Amino acid sequence: MFVLDRREDLTPRVLMKVWISIDMEGISGIVDRDQLLPDGRRYERGREAMMGDLAAVLGALKQEPDVDSICVNDSHDGMLNILAASMPDGVRLISGGAKLWSMNQGAKDADVAFYVGYHARAGTSGAIMDHTYSGEIFAVTLNGQEVGETGINAALAGYWNVPVALLTGDDKVAQEARDLLPEIETVVVKSGISRRAAELLPRAEVDRRLEAGVHQALENYRAGLVKPWRVANPVKLTVTVMTPEMADAAMHCPGAQRLDGRTVGFEEPNMEEAFRAFYSVMAMSDRPLY
Repeated sequence: MFVLDRREDLTPRVLMKVWISIDMEGISGIVDRDQLLPDGRRYERGREAMMGDLAAVLGALKQEPDVDSICVNDSHDGMLNILAASMPDGVRLISGGAKLWSMNQGAKDADVAFYVGYHARAGTSGAIMDHTYSGEIFAVTLNGQEVGETGINAALAGYWNVPVALLTGDDKVAQEARDLLPEIETVVVKSGISRRAAELLPRAEVDRRLEAGVHQALENYRAGLVKPWRVANPVKLTVTVMTPEMADAAMHCPGAQRLDGRTVGFEEPNMEEAFRAFYSVMAMSDRPLY
């Protein structure tokens, strides 16, 4: 299906479906756990900042005449953070945590993916609230390459032939994304100082950066510069958890191999099955009581 881009009168463009996964640690203004969880005293301030970043991204997308549909997947914590009543007309919201593909729910049906409010992988120095999906996970590799949420999610999107064109967050996750996906457009909305401190930007500057990033990401996608990140099959996955007890529990996952005290490994036929294996390890790895 084609649409006429009114900015270029005679140039028809293919309509596109944009899908957004939005996390919270990489949102502008967020620096501490107290802003991230519903029982935190400052959670509503954090949610307000989250809605602000999302509004800037959606506003820029609404300016693009060839964007046919927009879907937002709430990807933080219990995944009940985005206010449905605040969604602009025509924007679909996926809400709730009981989703087969978690942070990736809905991406399979998209043409292009955006990652908004993302954070660096576990163990990244100077990154705001670094972790990889949960506090139980120490490290993850795909075919020998260490990845965080950005890499895990981009690999699954790539298996579905969906490229990731935009990532927003702190300077550390932006660098992580560029190292992994050189063609991706990144928007730095704050600069990490430590795990719970950052240099922040004024709201107006954040909005300008996000708007410019959205437009550039779509230009890159239209030009064919943004490609899906495909991990070669079979996928060799390793998951290192925080304690040997967690790894003991993870050994109940089908196909798990114990590689060392805290690491389990899998060889899966494709990235869908590798993601299932990773998520199963995380689900099994409850924190020990002592």
